[in-house]
Amino acid sequence: MDKVAILAELKALANDVPDFASYEPTSRAHLAWIGRTHALIARWDRLEAIGFSSAADFLPFQITRANNVAKMLGILHRAIADLELQVPALPNQAFGPGAVYDFLKSLRDLLGSATTSVFVVDPYLDEGIFDAYLSVVPAQVAVRLLTREYAAALKPAVQKFIAQKKMTVEVRISKAIHDRVVFIDGRSCWVLGASIKDAAKAKPTYLAPLAADAVSLKLADYEQIWSSATSL
Repeated sequence: MDKVAILAELKALANDVPDFASYEPTSRAHLAWIGRTHALIARWDRLEAIGFSSAADFLPFQITRANNVAKMLGILHRAIADLELQVPALPNQAFGPGAVYDFLKSLRDLLGSATTSVFVVDPYLDEGIFDAYLSVVPAQVAVRLLTREYAAALKPAVQKFIAQKKMTVEVRISKAIHDRVVFIDGRSCWVLGASIKDAAKAKPTYLAPLAADAVSLKLADYEQIWSSATSL
């Protein structure tokens, strides 16, 4: 993962720390948060990840739980502070659970800023992308959507959208995609922490810019997938 994406997701997790006063060893909410946070910490610093894992392993012991929670949170915030120094220009684009409107507004503003092209890669696009997001894209902008599932539901929506908006919209399907990214005008790339249709509904997510020097490489990868993808 790109450092920008790691930082954005760690910030989202820091804003959504579960209540450890109600911790149970089999609590799915706690286990999911610990597992995701550990995985991201490991991508930042493997030694710090060992300390995080060790603290998590001792959470079942109530007498030392508070200290171990403090250790985990300390490591999390050290990671955020260090990554912020490495990626100082990262905008505030982390969204906690329920911040659906904030995410929608941020992504709409991003898509609406396009002047020539929009290329959206998301395995789980559904028809909601047209009314909620693509309706703000200027008419002269060429739109490409690369997805993996729900193709049958997309087709009638695509046809109606094109007929009304008189825009160029092309949709292709590929089993080779897993991540969610948005390219604007072929110059900037934004990484999403969850599929657009579910973003910020129940879990934290982010919308983070990829480092400028990595955009061309990322775009080249997806252009190759696009070239061999199946047209809707």
